[in-house]
Amino acid sequence: MQTVAELFAVDLPLPRYDVVIPCYNRSHVVADAVASVLSQDPAPTRVVVVDDGSNDESPTVIRVLAAKYPEQVTGVILPRNGGASNARNVGASICEAPWIAFLDSDDIWVPGAARSLLKAGTDSDVVCGFFARMEEGSAAGEPECGWCGGDIRIALCRGGVIGPSWAIVRRETVFAVEGFDPSFHNCNDWDFYTRAAAAGARFRRIDALVAYYRTVAGSRLVNDFTIGAANARRVLSHPYLVGARALTVT
Repeated sequence: MQTVAELFAVDLPLPRYDVVIPCYNRSHVVADAVASVLSQDPAPTRVVVVDDGSNDESPTVIRVLAAKYPEQVTGVILPRNGGASNARNVGASICEAPWIAFLDSDDIWVPGAARSLLKAGTDSDVVCGFFARMEEGSAAGEPECGWCGGDIRIALCRGGVIGPSWAIVRRETVFAVEGFDPSFHNCNDWDFYTRAAAAGARFRRIDALVAYYRTVAGSRLVNDFTIGAANARRVLSHPYLVGARALTVT
């Protein structure tokens, strides 16, 4: 027998969302990312795939996807490589839905990811879930998340604890902080979420696996430790984090 609360419960419709997928030399996997998003329930209003000056067959693959799904997929082919931050910003400028997800072209959403993230966004501006690492040719690892769900300011002092592929952000929050900083070629997501938090964005973590973080063939700026270390120092110098770090010193 249903309880009174269950009898009067209203399953409110979920808000609309768009997905931006930046792509650089990922012709062999970008279609997987797009397929994982189009199969979501609810499906996105729009998927914007931005080729960031690739020198492989990515532009061709993206054009084919846009032609195959003209009502859902928009392809943008940039003439030169400007970095993931710029590609994400270009994609976001086309989005109109109240929520935007930024999925990397070599990652994929699991079934139910969009519903899990959107249901938690009622009183939040950034919602993140868990991801599982998937090495090429291997099964997925255990679900993990760098943020325990506690004080986001303290968490950001420790590193880039939220990844774009397993999070969703209110469109107004993206534009309030002017998107991703193109001067960061890595640590750009850490910088973005730090500036969003500093601007007052409300963060929430959900205990659900939403994405597979895949390791596929191709170069990664994340492996440039010299640039990474310099960019990490830049993020940690943000006044929002400097004040929190001072409070945590024992």
